[in-house]
Amino acid sequence: MNHREESKNLFQTRKSHRKFDKSKPIPQATLDNILTDALRAPSWANTQPWEVFVATGDTLEAVREAYLAAFDRSEPYHTDVPVPKEWPEYMQERSVRNSIHMFECMGIDREDEKARELNRRNNIKFFDGTALVIICQERSLTDWSTMDLGTFAGYLVLAAEHHHVQSVPAFNSIAYPQILREKLSIPDHLIIRSGVVLGYAVEDSPYNEHTSDREALHQMVHFLN
Repeated sequence: MNHREESKNLFQTRKSHRKFDKSKPIPQATLDNILTDALRAPSWANTQPWEVFVATGDTLEAVREAYLAAFDRSEPYHTDVPVPKEWPEYMQERSVRNSIHMFECMGIDREDEKARELNRRNNIKFFDGTALVIICQERSLTDWSTMDLGTFAGYLVLAAEHHHVQSVPAFNSIAYPQILREKLSIPDHLIIRSGVVLGYAVEDSPYNEHTSDREALHQMVHFLN
């Protein structure tokens, strides 16, 4: 496979996974390679505004246990960044369509509250991932730097795929920022923006059967000649 074919394969086959093999930690050398590649992401004037915290091993388990305890107490999520209260209708339709297909793949019926609760717990315990990457930025920075963080996150998941590690960007990973600050020593001058879970996927898990679709090129891109 030449470089062009390899790159196309990487972009077209990478997907979010939602069940990882907890017994297979990612070697530190592999994590180093993934993060080194991700750090090549471009940014405004090369400011590189990301501050990245990676939890593995006992530290990750401590975060996982604290998250589950907060979840079991029905503690509400309180992210550093406000979540959207509504989407434009056409975006909401995409989201609903995606959710329906995902739950169908997982074999979870709308009325099956027990299965839905298990799915929520799977989310809050980071899908049994073995590395949690938390991406932060200085509070004083603007939306331009936030866009740079998004670019970094995109590089991160592609770098992981290149190194045969699966990933999922996960809102639930930053649901309890107070726990992250305590367990990962994240200072208050940083906003916790996003989180990405890494690990080796359990390929035959129903949680990993779903692959999200994409809108057609002509619907998303406007060429003006």
